[in-house]
Amino acid sequence: MTTDTEHISSFGRGWRWLNRFGLLVPLVIGAALIALIAITIVSPRYQSPTAVNAGSPDDYAVLEPVYFEEQGFWLVHLPDGEFVALYNRDPASGCGLPYGFGFEHLGVTGWFRDACSGSTYDLTGACFGGPCNVGLNRLNVLMVDGEIIVDPADGPHGAFRSDNGDPVNPPQ
Repeated sequence: MTTDTEHISSFGRGWRWLNRFGLLVPLVIGAALIALIAITIVSPRYQSPTAVNAGSPDDYAVLEPVYFEEQGFWLVHLPDGEFVALYNRDPASGCGLPYGFGFEHLGVTGWFRDACSGSTYDLTGACFGGPCNVGLNRLNVLMVDGEIIVDPADGPHGAFRSDNGDPVNPPQ
């Protein structure tokens, strides 16, 4: 008895061969990766965030953080005249960091508190409670022609946790 194999094209036999030897899945994944690379090449390039003019230093009270919602950072005027800009996300959990004007920790009020894990930070971004191991990431702050310029690109990372320091909080 003879079998009629003429109705099976070489194209069909080729795909069965690829499937039989487990090569079909890697080929499909490879084609998908090539498509993603092509899409990436023709897509608009990533634009890093632009610097923010935060105004005059006289516009800010000492130890009263101001939130820049669109850019996602807190700006704090410290007692020594320095300004710090703190990224509004916990470095470990990635959750937002509201400022609790009335939140009390270590006998003082006024802390940044991670809404997810309970990590607690003072006004300089130093970690003082909860599971945090490092402080908040900072953004670069420059003074240009009497104006505060916050540059969100490539700011310094938060310092490692040290429970020996004194927190910087609003006057009690």
